[in-house]
Amino acid sequence: MTTLPPEVMDDLLTLYLAGEASPASRQLVDEYARTHVEFAAALRSANELELPASPARPAPDLELAALKKTREYFRLRSIFMGAGIFFSLLPFSFRAGAGGFEWLVIGYANNGIVWASASLAAANWVACWLMDREVRKAGL
Repeated sequence: MTTLPPEVMDDLLTLYLAGEASPASRQLVDEYARTHVEFAAALRSANELELPASPARPAPDLELAALKKTREYFRLRSIFMGAGIFFSLLPFSFRAGAGGFEWLVIGYANNGIVWASASLAAANWVACWLMDREVRKAGL
């Protein structure tokens, strides 16, 4: 038998304990353990550990709940963006009639509506920006 470096045997030991080693590798580890007392002790102590059969899995509906929450988040962000566009353009809307073009909101009598529209537009754009920032943090 060829003597292998201890690092190689440690790598093989990991595969051996995980149950992923080939039969030839398992035989090599067993032979190495017979001739190296420290390695055999490490093998015995590792075999005595009780590891779970499989890693803990999340609940099956957890992924579906995360997908629904993500969809709702993007839908809400789209609503904020649409409202931001609407309230940004509202002061510039007009109508055409027999007397020509007439601004609907901008005018001497409607300055309160212009400021309210600008405030709502700003609030919606800030909400969009904050939501976009959260999405970028999450890496989506």
